[in-house]
Amino acid sequence: MRFLSLNIKNIFIISTLVFFTNISFCIGQGLNNDQGEILESMVVVSKRVDDYIRKSPNLTIIMDSSEIKQSNFLHVYEAIDTMPGIDIKPGSTGLGARISIRGGGGSGSVLVLIDGRPMTTSQYGGIDLGSIPIDIVKKIIVFKPPVPSWLGPGASAGAIYIELKHTKADIGYDNNGSMHGKPINKGFIRVAAGSYGLVKISATLKTKKDENRTLLAIGYGHKKGKRANSHQDKGYINFLWNKGDSRMSGIEINGKYYISDHGVTGPLYNPTPDASQKYERASLSCKYIGVIKDEIDYNTQVYTNITRLKDKSQTSARAKMNVYTFGGVTNFLWSSDDETKDYRAGGSFENTSLDHTLTGRHDRSVFSMNSVANFKYNPIAFVLGIRGDYVSDFDFSPAGNTGVSYSISDQDIVKFNMGYSENLPSFSQLYQPSHGSMDQVRGNPDLDKEKILSLNLCFTHIFLNKSQIDLALFRTKTRNLIRYFRGNDLISRPANIDNAIKQGVETSLKLKVSKALSFDFNYIWQHSENKENHKELSYAPTHTFKITSKTKLGSGLRFETITRAYSRQFTDTANTDKEKITRYFTTDIKLIKPLILFNCPGEFFINGINVFNRHYNVHYGYPDDGIRFLCGMGINF
Repeated sequence: MRFLSLNIKNIFIISTLVFFTNISFCIGQGLNNDQGEILESMVVVSKRVDDYIRKSPNLTIIMDSSEIKQSNFLHVYEAIDTMPGIDIKPGSTGLGARISIRGGGGSGSVLVLIDGRPMTTSQYGGIDLGSIPIDIVKKIIVFKPPVPSWLGPGASAGAIYIELKHTKADIGYDNNGSMHGKPINKGFIRVAAGSYGLVKISATLKTKKDENRTLLAIGYGHKKGKRANSHQDKGYINFLWNKGDSRMSGIEINGKYYISDHGVTGPLYNPTPDASQKYERASLSCKYIGVIKDEIDYNTQVYTNITRLKDKSQTSARAKMNVYTFGGVTNFLWSSDDETKDYRAGGSFENTSLDHTLTGRHDRSVFSMNSVANFKYNPIAFVLGIRGDYVSDFDFSPAGNTGVSYSISDQDIVKFNMGYSENLPSFSQLYQPSHGSMDQVRGNPDLDKEKILSLNLCFTHIFLNKSQIDLALFRTKTRNLIRYFRGNDLISRPANIDNAIKQGVETSLKLKVSKALSFDFNYIWQHSENKENHKELSYAPTHTFKITSKTKLGSGLRFETITRAYSRQFTDTANTDKEKITRYFTTDIKLIKPLILFNCPGEFFINGINVFNRHYNVHYGYPDDGIRFLCGMGINF
C-alpha cells in the first residue's frame, strides 16, 4: 500500500502540472480574445454541477425542490433518508446522525457540503443536518462511492451535496441581461405537534428587489422523548443574501446559528439520567462567482465556523469544548464549445483549532488541490480526477478517481468507476467526541489514517420514458479501518483494523405507473468482513430493503408510504449475540391535503412514524420510541 501511495503521489504531481498548463492556456486564450461574443444564455457555476452529473460515469441520485415540497419533508435528514441506498440514523444523544450509503459498515466518512462548502470538516466529526432549514433547500445530490475527487477530502464513503435556494443560479434576467426589477416578498410558515411532546415551528421569508435577494429562515423544536432525560430543545436562524450585477458575476453571504439543549440518556446498560449537553454552532460564509471572458466559470468562497459544547456527565463533572474553523474554496471550470471536453481545477484551505477541558488544545491545517478532466465522445464518456491533500498532523494524502460510461442505446448505459482515497481520523476519534456524553466514549491519539480503494460497475435501463432500473456491483477494500471497541469500563474507544472489505449488489427501480402513482424500490445485498477476526463489520446488515409509494388521490390529496427492512446486524467488532440488533422493519405514512386559508394556499398533513409499532434498536442499548404521530399545517403568504 505504501508503494501505491508513493506512485499516486507522483501521478498527482505530474497530472496537476499538465492540467494547470492546459488551464493556463485556456485562460490565456480567453483573456486575449477581444472579439469574444457574449453568449445568449450564460450557464452559471451551480448549473455546472448538473452538467457534470449528466456527463460523469459516477453514480448519483438527485432530489429537487419540487419533490421536497410535494413530500412535505420537515427535515433535511428526513428527505435524504428516503433516497435509494441511503440510510440516516439519529445519534444516540439526538444530536448528529450516522449516515450509511449502500448498507453501511463501510469505509471512511460521508462528506456533506452546502453549496460546495464542507458542512462538517474532515478534521472534526458530527453531522448536524438538523441545523439546515428544509424550506431553503433547492436540491440534494448524493454521490455514491467512489466519488469525484473535486468534492474534497472526507468523502471516501460517499458525499451529499446540498444546494440552497436563491444562489446565483436562481437569479432571473430579462432579455437584455438585466435583473428583473419587480419587488417580490414571499413567506411560508409551518407548525406541527405530535407524540411525546413534539412541537415544531418554522418560518421562511424571501424578498427580492432589483439585484438583491434575501432569505431569512427561523425555527424552533421541542421533544420530550419516551425515555427519561431524552428531551431536546433546539432552534436555528439562517440568513442568506445575494446580489448579481450581471449574468456573469454575483456575490452571496450566508450566516447560520443553531443551538440545542438536550439530555443524554445513555444506553440501557449504562444509563445517564443526569447527563446533559448544550451545543451551539455559528457559521458565516461569503461566496463570489463569475466568468472569465465567457470561457471559464469560477467561484471563490471563504467561511468560518464556531462550535461550542458544554457537557455535564452523570457524576456532575463538567467539560467544555470550543472549536474554531476558518477555510476557503476556489474552483475553475472550462468547457469546449462542442461540449465534448470540460476541465475542472480547484483548491481549498482549512484550519481547525480545538480547546477541550479533558484533552487540551489541538490544531490542524489542511491544504488541498484537485484537477478533473471529462471527455464525452458519443457513445463513450471518460473522467479522470486527481487530488492531493497536505495535512499538518498527517502529512500528504493522495486521492484520485477514474471512470468510463458507454451508452449502448438511448435507454441503456453501462458505467464503471474506481477511486482511491485516504480518510483522516477526526478530532473526535483522536481525542474526544462532541456528540455523546463523556461517560460513553473516549478518543485514541494513536490512530492511523484509513486507505480506501473503491470499485463500482453499474448498468442502467430506462423504460416507459420515465421509469428506470439500476443494477450496481460494488467493492471497497480498506486498510486501517477505524472501529470502536468497548472496554470493561463500558466506555468505547476507537482502534485501527488492519484490513477490511465490503462488497455487494445494489438494485434500484423507479417505476412511474401513471401521473398519480409511482414506486421506488431499493435492495442491497452486501458481504462485509474484518480480516483480522473474520467477523462482519459493525452496523453492516447483509440485507437492506426500502420501498416508497406515492399516490395522488382526488381533490389533490397525496398519500405516501415508506417501508424499510434490515437483516440482523452487529454493533461490536466481535459480533457477540449480546450486541446484536435483530432484524426489523418499519413503515411510515403521510397524508397531505392542500387547502386555502385566509386566501393563502397551504396544506394540512398527518405523519405516522413506525405505524406498526415495531420495537427495535438503532444503536445497541438505545431503543426506538415506538409508534409516533404528528400533524401540522403549512401556509404560504
